[in-house]
Amino acid sequence: MASEIKPFVPDSYRKIDKSALVFNPEQGKIYHYTRYRIEVIRLAKPYPAAYSKILKNNNWQCDMPYKPFPFLFTPPNLRNLESPVYAIRKNALHKATIYKNIVAYVGKEQVDLLNRFPDRYWFLYCLLIRGGNYAFELMQSNPALGYLLGAHAIFHPLKSKKYWQSAMRLVKIKRKDILAYFGFPACETMVKTFAKIKPQKLNTNLYFILRTSLQNNPALLRQLSFFPVHNAYSIVLVCRREEKMISYNCIAEIATMNEEEVVDISRLINDINRMYAICETNGIPIKKPNLKNITEIKTVHDELVNQIIKLKQINHTQFPAGIAKDIKCDTLWIEHIHNSVELYIEGEEMHHCIYSYLYDISDSFSYAAKMLYPERLTILYRRTRFGLELVDARGKFNALPANESFYLINLWLQGNFAEQTALPEEKSLSS
Repeated sequence: MASEIKPFVPDSYRKIDKSALVFNPEQGKIYHYTRYRIEVIRLAKPYPAAYSKILKNNNWQCDMPYKPFPFLFTPPNLRNLESPVYAIRKNALHKATIYKNIVAYVGKEQVDLLNRFPDRYWFLYCLLIRGGNYAFELMQSNPALGYLLGAHAIFHPLKSKKYWQSAMRLVKIKRKDILAYFGFPACETMVKTFAKIKPQKLNTNLYFILRTSLQNNPALLRQLSFFPVHNAYSIVLVCRREEKMISYNCIAEIATMNEEEVVDISRLINDINRMYAICETNGIPIKKPNLKNITEIKTVHDELVNQIIKLKQINHTQFPAGIAKDIKCDTLWIEHIHNSVELYIEGEEMHHCIYSYLYDISDSFSYAAKMLYPERLTILYRRTRFGLELVDARGKFNALPANESFYLINLWLQGNFAEQTALPEEKSLSS
């Protein structure tokens, strides 16, 4: 009797067919089937390719993947692998098996290398597979240079076939010659400087900034070469000639920071520059200090906030109308700040540097609002091509909001807020 006992499967469970996600190791292909389309990733021979077919029109087309390796799916959550629900556990185990098989097919070292980069996963994977040991050694020893080669088409637009012919030729030549091809100084100092850049925050805009700065001021290369390590923000600081305000030691400290720390420090430095501009406009004689460390950055930021709060006269400037609609109800109360006087009063009341965004708000680069309920906050948002995006939300003395407030603000910006909207915890309880 015991051998006839089957695992419990809930009646509400709709069986997930294994054919929805398949890896064929003989072909080196990943197949992803959905109700409306089929996606296929060819990992290797004769070369990597990605294409899809929408079942409605039955036409195959190239379809570049944007997700990290393994592109069509992510490894299953550990909690799902241990879930007491048979359906969830079964699906997670199936995905885990496929993931392990794909990693074994490509190679764990290659997968770990690819996952160090922030984007352009597919291009870097194609470079790695096509370039073989040449590309692997380049991306391992000099990730920033490998990323540059993976962004080949942005700097030198070519037809697809010629693009890869050019990339395969470049990956085998001297590294200083690769840099010369992309418009950077063709010297060993530039090669060594690239090797110091951490890959986690690389982006093509950084390369354009660096290349233009070096073309306008070749002496910057010598400054960059002194640093033991770089991240994207430390390079931007040097290119912006911020060494007049921020010391070498301070930039070197910033270069070692993780992503979250860099975001906070960059916000403080940008606030400092904006507040100096406000002080200068209002005739407050303040000399820019040479910031020696992170502690000084925070101290100077707070001192400038106090200076801004003490401004005696504020010119009245009417702001452009906010894009998001004011909302005033028992669940959420957010209203826009309409002019420079209201912005100054908000900064004075909340004791932070929102007034330093005066020019950005006046020119419609950003929009300011204040939340009165469920939490007292100042909100700054902007328009992007993807919709409205939260820039920052802070309480008194720059206190961080509660997670529930972030949730409500984002709903408000997306136009999805309703008076009956439940917070995430309430939703999970009701379901």
